[in-house]
Amino acid sequence: MICDLDGVVWSGPKVIEGSAEAIGRIQDMGSSIWFVTNNSNKPASFYLKRLADAGVEHYDHLITSAQAAATLVNSGEKVLICAGAGVEEAVIKAGAVPVANNDDPIIDEIDAVIVGLHTEFDYYRLDRAARAVRKGARLIGTNSDVTFPTDDGEAPGGGAILAAVEAASGVAAVLAGKPNVAMAVAVKEVLGGGFDPEKTLMIGDRYSTDGQFALQLGCRFLAVSSGVSPDDHTVPVWQRVAFLSDALQFVSGRG
Repeated sequence: MICDLDGVVWSGPKVIEGSAEAIGRIQDMGSSIWFVTNNSNKPASFYLKRLADAGVEHYDHLITSAQAAATLVNSGEKVLICAGAGVEEAVIKAGAVPVANNDDPIIDEIDAVIVGLHTEFDYYRLDRAARAVRKGARLIGTNSDVTFPTDDGEAPGGGAILAAVEAASGVAAVLAGKPNVAMAVAVKEVLGGGFDPEKTLMIGDRYSTDGQFALQLGCRFLAVSSGVSPDDHTVPVWQRVAFLSDALQFVSGRG
């Protein structure tokens, strides 16, 4: 089973009631759980700690859109980080050289610009990122989610920041997170020969990412309504439930 985080396990700082217990029940029924999130702001360890704090201590793997974006850069390349610490960490692990998007002048040529959610984004960071792209740097977006769910309604997401950089540079980004190829490749590489789409469920709230990602992988999409509202009515939905805890009846025996 592949499971989203925002809007499924938690909403903003609050854990969605019953989600952690449902994950434990799903594991007890013999299903493995792979967490795949388009959130790139924090390092993967941050999300794993959130899961542990919620009572989820056992998992098979977690992949963030920051990690997927880092697969699109090469070792030794200079990468302007118009994103959070999660992207910087992933870029370093990929062997590339992160360049901070701050007030310092950009001296060297930039090979790539990665844009993701970060609350420090402002006009000057937009200007630096757009200038680097106009000078030839590749533009990579961690994801295209323009909003993400919180306990106080939807908040602007990384896709909203990316849209500004695309508009200012005149260049369309290569996208890394769900439902794009880079994330699908990352998931399949981690799962290896154990990936069977016919026995795999994708559980998520956003149809345009989670639902389309299920199509990308060739597996079924189980939609929950605890996050954002349906935003792509062309996506085939296998089952619809209100919360992750309501999905227990459908996941027994599936990967």
